[in-house]
Amino acid sequence: MGLLLGLAGCGEEGADPSPAQQERAQAAGFDVDLVYVTEVDGYQAVAGGSGVYGDAGYQGIYASARGDDLRLTVERGSIDASSCAALPIPGATTADATVTCTRDGDGWRRESGGRQEYALTRGDALVRVSGTSADVVRSAAQDAHPAGADELEALLPPAPEIVERGDITGDNAPDNGVGAGG
Repeated sequence: MGLLLGLAGCGEEGADPSPAQQERAQAAGFDVDLVYVTEVDGYQAVAGGSGVYGDAGYQGIYASARGDDLRLTVERGSIDASSCAALPIPGATTADATVTCTRDGDGWRRESGGRQEYALTRGDALVRVSGTSADVVRSAAQDAHPAGADELEALLPPAPEIVERGDITGDNAPDNGVGAGG
């Protein structure tokens, strides 16, 4: 029986997110449709490992009991022979290490700085999983799918709490007026 990455299987796959979930994702810095999950034996989501990646992408970090990690990243874009080697691999020992690319089925096997990665394009999303085992990252990337509503609920940060203050005006600036004689 496999432990899950994210919360795969906890809801309807790819179900439409609620407006509140869309707002929570935007507040966290990414589009809700970039939140993907997958399943991998022996790996669990890391507390605090889910969030923004790059400018507006999504990242989930997962770890095994052995201390190995996987990084699931999703951002707008695609990958092909001309762009493959130019894209750094998250978690590589050096950010400027040479990336080698090999076409593999519908994706790309990539290696750099002691990290393996499998990258593929799904619609307008570039889905990548990096780690230490080429077979594990390939399987995880191929199984990755958009999070369902229940999965989103568990992964997204809570909605910000609105605190009512008597000295805050409509533009959210404090009222610093001192009144008569003050």
